[in-house]
Amino acid sequence: MTARAILIDLDNTLLLEDAATFAALARASAAAGPDAAAVAAKAAEAADRLFRDANVFPYADRIGIWWGEALWGDFGGDDPGLRAMRAFAPGFRGAVWRAALSEGGLDGGRAAEYSDAFQRARRSDWAIDPAAIPMLDALAPRYRLALVTNGAPAVQREKLEATGLASRFEAIVISGELGIGKPEPAIFTAALARVGASAEDAVMVGDSLERDIAGAHAAHIRSIWLDRDRSGAPASADARITSLDELPASLDSIGAAIPAARRA
Repeated sequence: MTARAILIDLDNTLLLEDAATFAALARASAAAGPDAAAVAAKAAEAADRLFRDANVFPYADRIGIWWGEALWGDFGGDDPGLRAMRAFAPGFRGAVWRAALSEGGLDGGRAAEYSDAFQRARRSDWAIDPAAIPMLDALAPRYRLALVTNGAPAVQREKLEATGLASRFEAIVISGELGIGKPEPAIFTAALARVGASAEDAVMVGDSLERDIAGAHAAHIRSIWLDRDRSGAPASADARITSLDELPASLDSIGAAIPAARRA
Protein backbone atom coordinates (compact mmCIF):
# COMPACT_ATOMS: atom_id res chain seq x y z
CA MET A 1 0.00 0.00 0.00
CA THR A 2 1.39 3.39 -1.00
CA ALA A 3 2.06 5.76 1.89
CA ARG A 4 0.08 8.99 2.15
CA ALA A 5 1.56 10.37 5.37
CA ILE A 6 5.16 10.51 6.57
CA LEU A 7 5.91 10.86 10.28
CA ILE A 8 9.46 12.09 10.92
CA ASP A 9 11.61 12.32 14.03
CA LEU A 10 13.57 15.49 14.85
CA ASP A 11 16.68 14.90 17.01
CA ASN A 12 19.47 12.96 15.33
CA THR A 13 17.24 12.59 12.29
CA LEU A 14 16.64 16.06 10.87
CA LEU A 15 18.95 17.74 13.39
CA LEU A 16 22.31 16.37 14.48
CA GLU A 17 21.52 16.85 18.17
CA ASP A 18 24.34 14.86 19.72
CA ALA A 19 27.01 16.29 17.44
CA ALA A 20 25.79 19.84 18.09
CA THR A 21 25.90 19.32 21.85
CA PHE A 22 29.43 17.98 21.93
CA ALA A 23 30.62 20.69 19.55
CA ALA A 24 29.13 23.33 21.86
CA LEU A 25 30.86 21.74 24.85
CA ALA A 26 34.16 22.01 23.00
CA ARG A 27 33.59 25.67 22.10
CA ALA A 28 32.50 26.55 25.64
CA SER A 29 35.58 24.86 27.08
CA ALA A 30 38.03 26.70 24.82
CA ALA A 31 38.70 29.22 27.58
CA ALA A 32 40.51 26.45 29.48
CA GLY A 33 43.32 26.56 26.92
CA PRO A 34 45.37 23.36 26.83
CA ASP A 35 42.88 21.76 29.25
CA ALA A 36 39.89 22.46 27.00
CA ALA A 37 39.38 18.91 25.72
CA ALA A 38 39.58 17.48 29.23
CA VAL A 39 37.10 20.04 30.57
CA ALA A 40 34.62 19.29 27.79
CA ALA A 41 34.88 15.55 28.42
CA LYS A 42 34.47 16.00 32.18
CA ALA A 43 31.46 18.26 31.64
CA ALA A 44 29.76 15.55 29.57
CA GLU A 45 30.56 12.91 32.18
CA ALA A 46 29.31 15.08 35.05
CA ALA A 47 26.15 16.04 33.15
CA ASP A 48 25.25 12.44 32.41
CA ARG A 49 25.90 11.33 36.00
CA LEU A 50 24.10 14.21 37.71
CA PHE A 51 21.13 14.06 35.36
CA ARG A 52 20.58 10.35 35.87
CA ASP A 53 20.75 10.81 39.64
CA ALA A 54 18.29 13.71 39.66
CA ASN A 55 14.69 13.53 40.86
CA VAL A 56 13.55 14.87 37.47
CA PHE A 57 15.13 12.01 35.53
CA PRO A 58 12.12 9.63 35.43
CA TYR A 59 9.97 12.36 33.89
CA ALA A 60 12.73 13.54 31.56
CA ASP A 61 13.47 10.02 30.35
CA ARG A 62 9.80 9.28 29.68
CA ILE A 63 9.28 12.51 27.75
CA GLY A 64 12.66 12.33 26.00
CA ILE A 65 14.62 15.20 27.52
CA TRP A 66 18.34 14.49 27.87
CA TRP A 67 21.18 16.17 29.73
CA GLY A 68 22.36 18.03 26.65
CA GLU A 69 19.09 19.97 26.57
CA ALA A 70 19.04 20.45 30.35
CA LEU A 71 22.29 22.39 29.98
CA TRP A 72 20.73 25.11 27.80
CA GLY A 73 17.00 24.74 27.19
CA ASP A 74 14.01 26.70 28.42
CA PHE A 75 11.36 24.56 30.08
CA GLY A 76 8.28 26.72 29.87
CA GLY A 77 4.87 25.20 30.51
CA ASP A 78 2.47 24.40 33.33
CA ASP A 79 3.00 20.65 33.41
CA PRO A 80 4.42 19.63 36.81
CA GLY A 81 7.30 17.86 35.08
CA LEU A 82 8.21 20.98 33.13
CA ARG A 83 7.99 23.10 36.27
CA ALA A 84 10.34 20.67 37.99
CA MET A 85 12.78 20.85 35.06
CA ARG A 86 12.66 24.64 35.17
CA ALA A 87 13.55 24.65 38.85
CA PHE A 88 16.24 22.00 38.41
CA ALA A 89 18.12 23.42 35.42
CA PRO A 90 20.02 26.38 36.94
CA GLY A 91 21.53 24.37 39.77
CA PHE A 92 22.29 21.47 37.46
CA ARG A 93 24.18 23.68 35.03
CA GLY A 94 26.28 25.21 37.76
CA ALA A 95 27.05 21.82 39.28
CA VAL A 96 28.11 20.35 35.94
CA TRP A 97 30.59 23.09 35.14
CA ARG A 98 31.93 23.31 38.70
CA ALA A 99 32.62 19.59 38.59
CA ALA A 100 34.25 19.78 35.14
CA LEU A 101 36.53 22.62 36.17
CA SER A 102 37.35 21.42 39.67
CA GLU A 103 38.14 17.86 38.55
CA GLY A 104 40.60 19.35 36.09
CA GLY A 105 42.28 21.41 38.78
CA LEU A 106 40.78 24.67 37.46
CA ASP A 107 38.72 27.39 39.12
CA GLY A 108 35.22 26.07 39.78
CA GLY A 109 34.16 29.62 40.56
CA ARG A 110 34.04 30.28 36.81
CA ALA A 111 31.21 27.77 36.32
CA ALA A 112 28.63 30.43 35.40
CA GLU A 113 30.96 31.83 32.73
CA TYR A 114 31.35 28.42 31.12
CA SER A 115 27.64 27.67 31.40
CA ASP A 116 26.75 30.91 29.63
CA ALA A 117 29.35 30.18 26.94
CA PHE A 118 27.84 26.75 26.36
CA GLN A 119 24.32 28.13 26.01
CA ARG A 120 25.50 30.71 23.47
CA ALA A 121 27.47 28.11 21.55
CA ARG A 122 24.58 25.66 21.47
CA ARG A 123 22.18 28.25 20.11
CA SER A 124 24.70 29.43 17.49
CA ASP A 125 24.52 26.22 15.45
CA TRP A 126 21.44 24.00 15.32
CA ALA A 127 23.28 21.46 13.15
CA ILE A 128 20.48 20.80 10.70
CA ASP A 129 21.27 18.00 8.28
CA PRO A 130 22.00 19.75 4.95
CA ALA A 131 19.68 17.31 3.21
CA ALA A 132 16.74 17.88 5.56
CA ILE A 133 14.99 20.89 4.02
CA PRO A 134 15.52 19.88 0.37
CA MET A 135 14.22 16.41 1.22
CA LEU A 136 11.13 17.74 3.02
CA ASP A 137 10.38 20.17 0.21
CA ALA A 138 10.62 17.33 -2.29
CA LEU A 139 8.23 15.16 -0.27
CA ALA A 140 5.67 17.87 0.56
CA PRO A 141 3.76 17.74 -2.77
CA ARG A 142 3.28 13.98 -2.44
CA TYR A 143 2.76 13.34 1.27
CA ARG A 144 1.20 14.80 4.38
CA LEU A 145 4.12 15.48 6.71
CA ALA A 146 4.02 15.27 10.51
CA LEU A 147 6.88 15.75 12.93
CA VAL A 148 6.80 13.38 15.90
CA THR A 149 9.41 14.29 18.48
CA ASN A 150 10.16 13.61 22.11
CA GLY A 151 11.22 16.55 24.24
CA ALA A 152 10.21 19.70 26.09
CA PRO A 153 7.82 21.90 24.08
CA ALA A 154 9.81 25.16 24.35
CA VAL A 155 13.09 23.41 23.54
CA GLN A 156 11.79 21.59 20.48
CA ARG A 157 9.87 24.57 19.14
CA GLU A 158 12.94 26.79 19.49
CA LYS A 159 14.87 24.32 17.35
CA LEU A 160 12.08 24.15 14.78
CA GLU A 161 11.65 27.90 14.46
CA ALA A 162 15.39 28.62 14.35
CA THR A 163 15.98 26.11 11.54
CA GLY A 164 12.91 26.89 9.44
CA LEU A 165 11.69 23.34 9.85
CA ALA A 166 8.42 24.26 11.55
CA SER A 167 6.82 25.54 8.35
CA ARG A 168 7.56 22.28 6.55
CA PHE A 169 5.06 20.23 8.57
CA GLU A 170 1.30 20.02 8.52
CA ALA A 171 1.38 18.78 12.11
CA ILE A 172 3.93 18.94 14.91
CA VAL A 173 3.52 16.52 17.80
CA ILE A 174 5.79 16.98 20.83
CA SER A 175 5.80 14.53 23.71
CA GLY A 176 5.99 17.24 26.36
CA GLU A 177 2.75 18.77 25.07
CA LEU A 178 0.87 15.48 25.20
CA GLY A 179 2.43 14.03 28.34
CA ILE A 180 3.37 10.87 26.46
CA GLY A 181 6.49 10.03 24.51
CA LYS A 182 7.77 7.61 21.94
CA PRO A 183 7.67 4.60 21.90
CA GLU A 184 4.12 4.83 23.33
CA PRO A 185 1.70 4.14 20.45
CA ALA A 186 -0.61 6.98 21.48
CA ILE A 187 1.83 9.68 20.31
CA PHE A 188 1.90 8.15 16.83
CA THR A 189 -1.90 7.86 16.84
CA ALA A 190 -2.13 11.55 17.73
CA ALA A 191 0.06 12.46 14.76
CA LEU A 192 -2.04 10.35 12.41
CA ALA A 193 -5.22 12.05 13.59
CA ARG A 194 -3.75 15.49 12.94
CA VAL A 195 -2.94 14.69 9.31
CA GLY A 196 -6.06 12.62 8.70
CA ALA A 197 -4.25 9.38 7.92
CA SER A 198 -4.57 5.79 9.05
CA ALA A 199 -1.72 3.61 10.28
CA GLU A 200 -1.88 1.64 7.03
CA ASP A 201 -1.30 4.84 5.05
CA ALA A 202 1.70 6.05 7.04
CA VAL A 203 5.44 5.52 7.41
CA MET A 204 7.59 6.58 10.40
CA VAL A 205 11.18 7.72 9.80
CA GLY A 206 13.72 7.98 12.61
CA ASP A 207 17.12 7.07 13.99
CA SER A 208 16.10 5.32 17.22
CA LEU A 209 15.31 1.63 17.05
CA GLU A 210 13.87 1.76 20.56
CA ARG A 211 11.70 4.86 20.31
CA ASP A 212 10.98 5.44 16.60
CA ILE A 213 11.00 1.99 15.08
CA ALA A 214 9.63 -0.09 17.96
CA GLY A 215 7.07 2.61 18.69
CA ALA A 216 5.88 2.68 15.09
CA HIS A 217 5.67 -1.12 15.10
CA ALA A 218 3.51 -1.04 18.24
CA ALA A 219 1.23 1.47 16.51
CA HIS A 220 1.03 -0.76 13.37
CA ILE A 221 2.87 1.82 11.26
CA ARG A 222 5.54 0.94 8.72
CA SER A 223 8.97 2.34 9.46
CA ILE A 224 12.25 3.40 7.89
CA TRP A 225 15.32 3.35 10.10
CA LEU A 226 17.96 6.05 9.58
CA ASP A 227 21.21 4.20 10.28
CA ARG A 228 23.72 7.04 9.96
CA ASP A 229 26.44 5.03 11.68
CA ARG A 230 26.06 2.27 9.09
CA SER A 231 25.94 -0.28 11.88
CA GLY A 232 23.91 -2.61 9.72
CA ALA A 233 22.57 -4.20 12.88
CA PRO A 234 19.44 -6.31 12.51
CA ALA A 235 16.41 -4.06 12.76
CA SER A 236 12.68 -4.45 12.98
CA ALA A 237 12.21 -1.61 10.49
CA ASP A 238 10.63 -2.19 7.11
CA ALA A 239 13.50 -0.40 5.38
CA ARG A 240 16.90 1.06 6.24
CA ILE A 241 18.65 4.17 4.93
CA THR A 242 22.02 5.64 5.83
CA SER A 243 21.30 9.26 4.87
CA LEU A 244 18.27 11.48 4.38
CA ASP A 245 19.08 11.72 0.68
CA GLU A 246 17.97 8.10 0.36
CA LEU A 247 14.53 8.66 1.89
CA PRO A 248 12.48 9.58 -1.22
CA ALA A 249 13.64 6.47 -3.09
CA SER A 250 13.03 4.32 -0.02
CA LEU A 251 9.48 5.65 0.25
CA ASP A 252 8.91 4.87 -3.42
CA SER A 253 9.90 1.26 -2.85
CA ILE A 254 8.40 0.55 0.54
CA GLY A 255 4.82 0.40 -0.72
CA ALA A 256 5.64 -2.34 -3.17
CA ALA A 257 7.82 -4.22 -0.70
CA ILE A 258 5.43 -4.06 2.27
CA PRO A 259 1.80 -4.60 1.26
CA ALA A 260 0.35 -3.37 4.56
CA ALA A 261 1.33 -2.06 7.95
CA ARG A 262 2.99 -4.53 10.27
CA ARG A 263 0.74 -6.23 12.78
CA ALA A 264 1.89 -6.92 16.31
